[in-house]
Amino acid sequence: MTPQERFKLTRQAMLLATISAAFPVTAYCAAGRVDFTIGNVEAIAANGSRHPVYKGTEINSGETINTAAGARAQVRFADGGFVSLQPGTVFRVDEFNYKGKADGEEKGFFSLLKGGFRAITGVIGHLNKDTYRVKTPAATLGIRGTGYNMALRDDGLFVNVGEGAISLNNNGGLLVVTAGNAAYVANFNTAPVPTTEQPLTPPNGLQEPTFTVADQRDNSGSLALISLPSGPGYAMADAYTTTAAAFGTNLLTGVTALFSGASQLTQYNWIDVNGAPQTGSLGGAAVSFSATDGIIGWGRWVGTTAGTAAPNPLTGVFDYVIGIPTAAMPTTGTATYSLMGYTSPTATDGSTGYSVNGTLAVNFAATSGQVGVNMTVANSSTNTYGINGALTITPGTATFAGVTNYTNLTNCTAGCSTSVNGFFAGASASRAGLSYSITNNLTANHIQGVAAFAKN
Repeated sequence: MTPQERFKLTRQAMLLATISAAFPVTAYCAAGRVDFTIGNVEAIAANGSRHPVYKGTEINSGETINTAAGARAQVRFADGGFVSLQPGTVFRVDEFNYKGKADGEEKGFFSLLKGGFRAITGVIGHLNKDTYRVKTPAATLGIRGTGYNMALRDDGLFVNVGEGAISLNNNGGLLVVTAGNAAYVANFNTAPVPTTEQPLTPPNGLQEPTFTVADQRDNSGSLALISLPSGPGYAMADAYTTTAAAFGTNLLTGVTALFSGASQLTQYNWIDVNGAPQTGSLGGAAVSFSATDGIIGWGRWVGTTAGTAAPNPLTGVFDYVIGIPTAAMPTTGTATYSLMGYTSPTATDGSTGYSVNGTLAVNFAATSGQVGVNMTVANSSTNTYGINGALTITPGTATFAGVTNYTNLTNCTAGCSTSVNGFFAGASASRAGLSYSITNNLTANHIQGVAAFAKN
């Protein structure tokens, strides 16, 4: 299929999705209709009554769909979206309202109680992302124009994104996952984290509609993703570890950044303190992870990078968090920032499985020590590092940095130090990003990474 044919199909499919969705929307009151079933599938109404589900069965708000072992079902919703339910799935349509157009009253609220599904979203969520969500015991999923898979298992929730982006939000924090990436959530009190493990997906023979995501598209017909634009004016904090066990962090401003179509950083340029132009680029490395909410982005390069100034070129791991720094910083009030996401911490001793938790407490009216950092980096109850202290915002800028010795590291009572570099981004400093470097001189171990925060 040529790109022109694909675009034509997409536009035709969008028209079908938004006008008829395979049936006259103006005369259609149910939430959706079943395209097909395999095996034993039933629906449970809000009053507890049960009925079998077959091709053509209408699904209404408040109904729960159960697929037995070995059974599958595909439901096409009135706004053009669909879900393909896996065997052993319990999926509930909590509230659905669509009257043929996005009029501000549309809603698509769902719950995944067990199992998994593949979804492509329709018109709902097109203009107002808050009108679409999926609740699970581990996190609530929101969309940014999306095709995604999710699976709820005994050990947590797994999600991967095919098109667009999704957000995962719970008591532990918020993580935005973009196309080609996956995430894992252990439970509702544990922050979502990136993962390479993918949820199970429907088989190749699964019948799928000919339309794709009915959401914002650019002039070429491609899905308009939440992204960071290439260009000048960025601030970037990075952390790196090389195969030679060299490590460190940097904070750059006045950065010109180059992003791929999926908002992955591939190159950055800046002017050093001597006035010389410098560059860092992906080179032969790979982007192993990236995420953004359109205001701030974070990610990781792994492999052999290229560049004209340290730390690039390097062979190892390069983590970054990047955004346009806040132009007019608040000068009054306080704010708390919750963790949005982070790159998996890297340790020079080869230890793995570290997770990051924490908050920022900011007093914009203070003249020093405005940024209170309260973070933990841990991979076990006996291997926990704390990053706690107050850092000062550089006057006239949106950046902060500090090198401080901390004594509240559970496995290091002396000889430990941390380095933090960070910046605020977005209107009214709505986001914050930082890189950190933890050195345990007692064990000759070093841990580094980056984290992104959102103002509560």
